[in-house]
Amino acid sequence: MEEKIKKLSEKYLERVMELRRELHQYPELGFDLFKTAEIVKKELDRIGIPYKSEIAKTGIVATIKGGKAGKTVLLRADMDALPITEESRCTFKSTHDGKMHACGHDGHTAGLLGVGMILNELKEELSGTVKLLFQPAEEGPGGAKPMIDEGVLENPKVDAAFGCHIWPSVKAGHIAIKDGDMMTHTTSFDVIFQGKGGHASQPEKTVDPVIIACQAVTNFQNIISRNISTLRPAVLSCCSIHAGEAHNIIPDKLILKGTIRTFDEGITGQIVDRMDEILKGLTTAYGASYEFIVDRMYPALKNDHDLFAFSKNALEKILGKDCIEVMEDPVMGSEDFAYFGKHVPSFFFFVGVNDGQLENENMLHHPKLFWNEKNLITNMKTLSQLAVEFLNK
Repeated sequence: MEEKIKKLSEKYLERVMELRRELHQYPELGFDLFKTAEIVKKELDRIGIPYKSEIAKTGIVATIKGGKAGKTVLLRADMDALPITEESRCTFKSTHDGKMHACGHDGHTAGLLGVGMILNELKEELSGTVKLLFQPAEEGPGGAKPMIDEGVLENPKVDAAFGCHIWPSVKAGHIAIKDGDMMTHTTSFDVIFQGKGGHASQPEKTVDPVIIACQAVTNFQNIISRNISTLRPAVLSCCSIHAGEAHNIIPDKLILKGTIRTFDEGITGQIVDRMDEILKGLTTAYGASYEFIVDRMYPALKNDHDLFAFSKNALEKILGKDCIEVMEDPVMGSEDFAYFGKHVPSFFFFVGVNDGQLENENMLHHPKLFWNEKNLITNMKTLSQLAVEFLNK
């Protein structure tokens, strides 16, 4: 089957690249992926794969039934873009102002359509069912959980889920895999400090939220260095502060925004509790008030141990051992594919697209991100191989 998958990947690569370029020109955000969904549905109709749409607004699940009964495997691609103005050197730039596929989700979507082409041609040789899941809103607020809540893991019940992400720091043609912790549990927070504004020449008549916020930022860092074990990875970053507009007016309000990353939701809880204690103490001492808004977003992405071992073996067959990079350390970014792992054994991996381009083209979420869609052949071969091996083993 490996040789068949390789030949079919070559056969359909040109069409997949065309789809990626079309998707790239029409980036959409969150759940509002109406043009994107239309492109996906049109292609599924062309291939002849039945599907259900409008799941979590614009999500789609296509189903390929094998020639024999058996297990069910889910393959997932995210479809949404980012609110970024494109500055890349590609010839098929975004036609939507202020929106760009700067995280490769156009490639994920096109690649999964290519997997559909391959597996649809091989379906009589499959023992079981393949679900192709096209998901909105990975970049936020999260589309995986709403799709799960609407039943995508049922009828038939999914036995395992696989997903991948292009990764500019991994060599083109290679993939990076990891057992266990892969990506973090992410939490965003907003702190609204309410003080008392006034003229900068009379600070004694004010309650300065800037002073309070600066002390809060400093004290927050002490949580990581003094309250959390050095053996447990954790990040707390304050990323945005906004207050006032004039150089001589002390503002009455300040808004602080930031993020927390851990691999343990219990540790996140400890950090949030400690932050709240610090905020309460500071605002009480200075005579201010505060509002602390916490959004516990995606759980940590953890690859199933047994599925990791299975996947490593299967992927070595299709790519060769030299093209498999086993990661020593996890990534402190996050991925809502993690929700699938809360329900079924799951495995996620990174697909290399680094062929020596410029440094700023090697960064996800960068306006100059540029990568060669010929590397989508790796997506096609690997996801197809994992599905075939899982169903037929």
